[in-house]
Amino acid sequence: MHASTKRITYPALLALLLLGVTSMPAQAQLGVAGGLNFESAGDIETNSTGATLDNSTGYHIGLVYELGLGPATLRPGFFYRRVGTFEFSTDALPQGENRFDVSAWQVPVDLRFTVLPTPLVSPYILAGPMATFVRGEDDFDDATEEISYSLNVGVGANISLPVVSLKIQPELRYEFGASKFIKDDFEIGGTEFQPQDSPRFSALGVRLNVLF
Repeated sequence: MHASTKRITYPALLALLLLGVTSMPAQAQLGVAGGLNFESAGDIETNSTGATLDNSTGYHIGLVYELGLGPATLRPGFFYRRVGTFEFSTDALPQGENRFDVSAWQVPVDLRFTVLPTPLVSPYILAGPMATFVRGEDDFDDATEEISYSLNVGVGANISLPVVSLKIQPELRYEFGASKFIKDDFEIGGTEFQPQDSPRFSALGVRLNVLF
């Protein structure tokens, strides 16, 4: 299977699995979520040149599914994430063809624990793994790993709005990269690159979940 086909197929299958759980028990809720991510993934360093991550304030938007398990809540999600732009500082690539946008499909699985259960506003902490399916623009797609893994931690508050039967959850999150998302060697425009230290996803994020 061609790499680009895999990048489309895996997220699509995961989205179907996520949506499939909507035949759900009464304590489960589906919602939408979105926010900003402030990337600190680092640059790509090679022996002769490198690439800098510019425009590193991105965004994410997607779906979440929350299943209550007593004091703990399991919350998988499916997100599109705009990461940023890598700019290569080398004469080997023509001006205007040395910048590549990076985005991703992401599947986090958060486990959140209520710290103070109160009727309307309940603070909580969260942690959980996340799988990221990276997508690079044009030739840069061959430079990215098909999948990388991260760990999310964060704090938030569950705010119940009984009049309209909604819950909103503002969150502050931090992502630790557990595996790299740039390959050990790749080629762009006939030029080979061998990064000395491939970056991993690392970002501070703010998010708002709205559960129906």
